[in-house]
Amino acid sequence: MFDFRLNEVAEWIVNMDASTVAVQLPEGLKVHAQSIARELRERTGADILILGDPCYGACDYAPSFSRYADALVQFGHAEIPSMASPSNVLFVEVFIDLDVTMLLERVLPMLRDRVGLLTTVQHVHQLPKIKEWLTSHGKEARIGRGDPRIKFEGQVLGCNISSVDPLLEEVDQFLYIGSGDFHPLMVAIESDKQVLVLDPLLNEVREIDHLKERILRQRHAAITRAETASRFLILVSTKVGQERMSLAMRLRRFAEENGRSADIVLLEEFHPDRLLPYQADAYVSTACPRIAIDDYLRYPKPILTPVELEIVLGRKKWTDYSLDSIQG
Repeated sequence: MFDFRLNEVAEWIVNMDASTVAVQLPEGLKVHAQSIARELRERTGADILILGDPCYGACDYAPSFSRYADALVQFGHAEIPSMASPSNVLFVEVFIDLDVTMLLERVLPMLRDRVGLLTTVQHVHQLPKIKEWLTSHGKEARIGRGDPRIKFEGQVLGCNISSVDPLLEEVDQFLYIGSGDFHPLMVAIESDKQVLVLDPLLNEVREIDHLKERILRQRHAAITRAETASRFLILVSTKVGQERMSLAMRLRRFAEENGRSADIVLLEEFHPDRLLPYQADAYVSTACPRIAIDDYLRYPKPILTPVELEIVLGRKKWTDYSLDSIQG
């Protein structure tokens, strides 16, 4: 089901003349790490090291690999075109080959005339065929091009859904192909259009309107809880593609101009326990936008996005609400 493209990877390793290579995989693919390492070692003669720490995206490749290896191969993510990476780092998109025809037939009665197609890197290779199928069944399907942070047409990231922007006035709804709800949730909130999810792994079609309303209520509650906060911790990621120090400095200035105090804390991996030594009434994450949404219940105090802090400080209104994103 997964295409790890090991022929291409082995050829790249040989051409790099690398004697030791680190491989990095996201959590869902780590079960394949040992078989990948064995096969690459057999094909190239290089020593293969497996990086066991969490890996969340191309923004999260491990620059420290050079202490142990000549090269790094990160599986499962597309490179971020606007983010410079060393020549000895290879990003390998792992495509999933599943026939989605049955799911398309199931979702067809739910589709309006003009449909925008979106997906993650695992399914981008299927978008042209899906577009062709929908067109042959009387639908006008469109695929948008995102900003420089996005490699493929129709691709969305957990931090960037700019592929939606060119389609906002051209489609009636969006069809997201992929698993999980965070990406289509972002699209539903930002576009204010209906989003249907076609999930090849769970073999189901679903709507997310109820989830959108629940998350918006959750975010409104976090903002309300933080309105009385006098001390903020502004959290900055040291991950190569998530570090937004200039944003953190600007947010600290906003807080201080509003009569609040704010300290900046740098972390490689965000975890509630690592914040226990610090005095604060609320946290602000400038790292991956998913942290404040997905991990909200793990933190004993409100954890906000940058936009939400601006609402707390009165610089924006709730009617201006949008999810955080990292632009290209």
